[in-house]
Amino acid sequence: MNPLALNLNEQLMEQNPNLLDMMSDLGKNMYYPKGILTQSAEAKATDYNATIGMATDRNGMMYADTLYDMFNHLSPEEVFAYAPPQGLEALRDLWLKKVLADNPDLQADQITRPIVTNALTHGLSLVGDMFVNPGDTVLLPAHTWGNYNLVYGVRHQADIQKYPIFDENGHYTTQGLVETLQAVKQDKIILILNYPNNPTGYTPTVDEVRTIVDAVDELANRGVNVVTVVDDAYFGLFYEDVYTQSIFTALTNVNNPRILPIRLDGATKEFFAWGFRVGFVTFGLSDNASKAVVEAKMKGLIRSNNSNGSTPSHSAVRYVLENPEQFNKDIQANIDTLEARYHVTKEMVYKDEYQTLWQPYDFNSGYFMALRVKGIDAETLRKHLIDQYSIGIVALNDTDIRIAFSCIEKDDIPHVFEKIAQGIQDLQK
Repeated sequence: MNPLALNLNEQLMEQNPNLLDMMSDLGKNMYYPKGILTQSAEAKATDYNATIGMATDRNGMMYADTLYDMFNHLSPEEVFAYAPPQGLEALRDLWLKKVLADNPDLQADQITRPIVTNALTHGLSLVGDMFVNPGDTVLLPAHTWGNYNLVYGVRHQADIQKYPIFDENGHYTTQGLVETLQAVKQDKIILILNYPNNPTGYTPTVDEVRTIVDAVDELANRGVNVVTVVDDAYFGLFYEDVYTQSIFTALTNVNNPRILPIRLDGATKEFFAWGFRVGFVTFGLSDNASKAVVEAKMKGLIRSNNSNGSTPSHSAVRYVLENPEQFNKDIQANIDTLEARYHVTKEMVYKDEYQTLWQPYDFNSGYFMALRVKGIDAETLRKHLIDQYSIGIVALNDTDIRIAFSCIEKDDIPHVFEKIAQGIQDLQK
């Protein structure tokens, strides 16, 4: 083992041995090298800095004016320079302020400074690198985003186990998760919590969050290390009376040394900036030694993975966080549009005339909702709707379909569901 990794692990052994136990073999072996980036940082103030892989002249960085013309509000440094592996420091601080504003039950000393990722999938993969060994148990909801299987099941060769989050009538329930946690026999699990849920668009209520957190706490008190990965991709898109802070906040406030809350969020959905690929990973850790070790290992993982993120994207997100007045109005207008579509969708799917055709799953937030179709195959329906009605949906399995009301105009939503109903009737015949 590299002496730098060994030193980091020794710090954890002294300050937070449970966290060290949670780490994968790769996580334990990871470190941030004292290589080119470290040497370049030390040489930044020199008169002749011949360390970094960039081209400069006496005016600064060399760049193409035609490319720079695309960025009206950013300096050349904010566009063309390398970002550090952990992201622009100013952006990290601004996102920390946002996290604390959105989660008033959190304090800054309870969490790490957010580390910038290449959106949430990159963050999920980094968490897998740090904490998932082949054969480790990863718990997912039965209604889940398919990429979790690819990240953890294929890339990290974890043992994927699923728990139900809906009963036979399509109503959300915490019972499946509670019973699954009560039955855990392993000494470590990785628990994925994704709310608003993709694909169903459900966020738990305050009481449901309390039940989930109590079950996690009870499992940890039995001596099980619980790495809780909170995927907050759709955070803030709440349309009903739900728990509007992140469940990461509730888990962090438990302050159980065998629970490691990890939050993944970002500008992708919250800022309607999908192609910018700016995400963040934040750990629920309070002691400074553990924070420093985790940051060093994450920087090493990023450096060895994609090196660093996109500086123009980092700078653009930084810019709107520093100039929030009009930006916040723009975002709220988009959320209002989605909420209006949500209400029309809810009105349509619960109509009495459709209940012989489908069973809606509870939904109250996010981009999506899901239906269990009756008497037909979901994939057959998906193809039929494309061929006969020019409507695209997602078949989740043999019985369930996902509809993204986020990308259907409000006035078109009734037509879409009328044709989905007609397509089901066609196939039922």
